Amino acid sequence: MNVFRYPAKSLIGDYIRSGIGLAVGLGVLASASSSITIVIIFGALTALFLAFGLRTVKRQMLRVAVTDEDIRGVGLGTRALPWGRLDRLELRYYGTRRQRVRESSGGFMQLTLAGAGATVTLESSIDGFEYIAWRATKAARENGVSLDSASAGNLLELGIDADADQPAPQIPAPQIKAPSDL
Repeated sequence: MNVFRYPAKSLIGDYIRSGIGLAVGLGVLASASSSITIVIIFGALTALFLAFGLRTVKRQMLRVAVTDEDIRGVGLGTRALPWGRLDRLELRYYGTRRQRVRESSGGFMQLTLAGAGATVTLESSIDGFEYIAWRATKAARENGVSLDSASAGNLLELGIDADADQPAPQIPAPQIKAPSDL
């Protein structure tokens, strides 16, 4: 079993953005006159930044266990997806066109796996993302799941050929080894 998580370093920026957004929104709401327009606009923005902060907390608590049988996300709840029941794999890239063309570090990938009534979505900042994508691709190939051209191209960007049986990529050192850490 390999267990992965989002490193704190990758979440700091999200915490800062959420905190600044909440501070500005609450500051404006606290000093706003009785203008309903200001209250509605900044109330909605404050709620948006609060939701973003809670999503970041959820990602920090998440542990993803990958075994030969399934992938399991454990955090505020538990989701398990048996590899044998994987019926959808999507890998999307989010960033500007300039980031993609210049191969800069901007942007991120999002892997969505679905089957057996469960959906697991992970971002590329999680430790072991390439390994998880490789394992999911192997399961998709074994299950006869066809990939859309965008997902196949994004897998190639990671060095994973969806049509070929490849050895597993090296697992990064910062991972949790003990099942009790779940």
